[in-house]
Amino acid sequence: MATVYKTPEGPALVSGGGPHAHGSRDFVDTAHHGDSLGSEFVDMLAATAFEDDAVPARCACGPHTLSRRELLQAVKSHTHVLPLP
Repeated sequence: MATVYKTPEGPALVSGGGPHAHGSRDFVDTAHHGDSLGSEFVDMLAATAFEDDAVPARCACGPHTLSRRELLQAVKSHTHVLPLP
């Protein structure tokens, strides 16, 4: 759904662009009707006064949002998996 990367400027968030196969079969990420997938969301995890706390995340089960604040706490505590709200 989302990955946090360590960068020199601070943690950066990258969330996927659409549904895809899971498991041992690596299929190309293509929408059901052959359309291209949505673009990835990339942003610094730390928010300023201009960003919302909620950031988009997506998996095969549909679109979701994650909290920047909860993701920052997870990074600090080395938590690798967060439950969806």
